[in-house]
Amino acid sequence: MKNKPLIIGITGAFGSGKSTAASFLEKKGFRKIVLSSFIENEAKKSGIKKITRRLLQDIGNEWREKYGGSILAKKAIALLNKKNLLRVVIDGIRNLSEIEEFRRSYPFILLAVVSNRQIRFERLKFLKRRERLTWDLFEKLDKRDLGIGEGKTGLQVAFCIALADVFIDNNQNLSDFKNKLNLFLKNEK
Repeated sequence: MKNKPLIIGITGAFGSGKSTAASFLEKKGFRKIVLSSFIENEAKKSGIKKITRRLLQDIGNEWREKYGGSILAKKAIALLNKKNLLRVVIDGIRNLSEIEEFRRSYPFILLAVVSNRQIRFERLKFLKRRERLTWDLFEKLDKRDLGIGEGKTGLQVAFCIALADVFIDNNQNLSDFKNKLNLFLKNEK
């Protein structure tokens, strides 16, 4: 597996453990690319000081509307081509066009990290990331992230999860989650 290109894309609702899974794979020799980092970097360049999840969602939707649904995947593919990367984990696949672009370009496995809403909310409350999270804000962001009320160029995480090749449950502890990720990697060799 080390000499052949392999792209592992990770999807899942926010707070499910996508970034934890991506960091785990990075420690196993994969290069990590976070799709939202393209948006976040551009927001910082344009002088935006307070970057919230909602803002990133808005900018991502604008980009997909303006440049096509696969814009973030195309940026990631350009980066991995430029750096000649063979083993890559893509953190944060949120649109069906991104999946199509990766599948068209490379050997690609889509991994869905799934976790129930209450557990995700509890995890996110303790992260000092972008904004203070209340249950009401969590519900609004979660519905949008999953694709409820979103169009073709919007967020579509629920549809992305449905297209996953592999599902990993992350409703237990970190040790259990890492064991499941190790098993997944063993099966991909």
